[in-house]
Amino acid sequence: MRRVFKNHIINKLLLISLILVIIPGISKAQRSFDSKFFTGGNLGLQIGTVTLIDVSPIIGYRLTEDIDIGVGLTYKYYNNKNYLQYFNNYYGVESNIYGGSLFARYHITEAIFAHVEVEDLEYSFNDYIIYPTSLVTQKKTVEVPGIFVGIGYRQKLGENSYLTIMLLYNLNETHYSPYTNPLLKVGYTIGF
Repeated sequence: MRRVFKNHIINKLLLISLILVIIPGISKAQRSFDSKFFTGGNLGLQIGTVTLIDVSPIIGYRLTEDIDIGVGLTYKYYNNKNYLQYFNNYYGVESNIYGGSLFARYHITEAIFAHVEVEDLEYSFNDYIIYPTSLVTQKKTVEVPGIFVGIGYRQKLGENSYLTIMLLYNLNETHYSPYTNPLLKVGYTIGF
C-alpha cells in the first residue's frame, strides 16, 4: 500500500512539474488561457510541546468566473513531546506527513467562496501499546483520507494576488487525523 501511495504522489508531482514547465512557454496570443492558472498555498508553524510545520503548495485553474479547481501537495513535520504519559514519564511521537489533495471553489461574491477538498495523507510513527506491566512501541503507518467543506474569504493584495482565509470542517475526522475540527487555513493565491 505504501508503494502505491508513493507512486500516486510521484505522479502528482510529475503532473504539476509538467504544468509548471508548459505554462511559461505559452505564447502571448494564448494569454487568456494561461491567465486562468493560479498558484499559492498555505504555510503553517506551531512551536512548543507540539511542533507542527506545514508546507502545502497548490496550483489551480479557473474553469469559469465562479469556479476554480486545483491540486495540492502537503508536507507536515509533527512532533508531540507529551503524546503519552505512562506512570511519571512522557513519551513523544514524531513524524513526517506527506500527501496530496484535489479541491474546488465556488465564488459566491468577489471576496467569499465555498470550498470543497479531498485530501489523502500518509505517515509513519512509533505507536505505544500499554500492557499491565510494560509499555511497548511498534512502528505504525497510517493513511488518513480527509473530506473538507467550508467557506473562505479572499482579500486582494495586488494585481493578481490574494490572501485567503478558510474555515473548514473535516467530514472524515479520525483518531489519526492531524487536524481538529474546525480547521482554519490561511494562505495565498497568485494568478499568472
